[in-house]
Amino acid sequence: MSRGFTVVIGIMLACSGAALAADRPPVESWGKPGVSFDQYRNDAVACATIGYFRDVSQDEPAKRFIRGFETADNGLNQAGIPSSDVWIDSVQRVRPDRQKRDLHAIQVGDVERCLTDKGYRRVTLTRAEEKTLARYPRGSEARHRYLHALAAR
Repeated sequence: MSRGFTVVIGIMLACSGAALAADRPPVESWGKPGVSFDQYRNDAVACATIGYFRDVSQDEPAKRFIRGFETADNGLNQAGIPSSDVWIDSVQRVRPDRQKRDLHAIQVGDVERCLTDKGYRRVTLTRAEEKTLARYPRGSEARHRYLHALAAR
């Protein structure tokens, strides 16, 4: 199985094998009526590849991240700066976790646009479908086939 397909499944589904909480939002996937299993997999890999290999260097969250680290490094290089604590504080002001989430959202957006352009639409799984899906190990052929069966209806 290709790495790209595993990546797209992770992007398309944010579902754990754990018990489903009643207040958790429903699981969504992507579907296209009548799509063959091979085409479904090929499209998933093609779209995942777009998001995975996107050059994010010119996206604003990446620029903020880099500027923040440059500022922190410049502060460390100034005379009289007491310790690495100042550097850590500077880095924390960049909010690297938020920048990472923002970049991830850009990549996911690319994948979703690709799937939409190929004729796919969001499919919300019922709670019963979620429970069935949870029985299949992530990345397994059986899980992929189950998702395809839901996607192709």
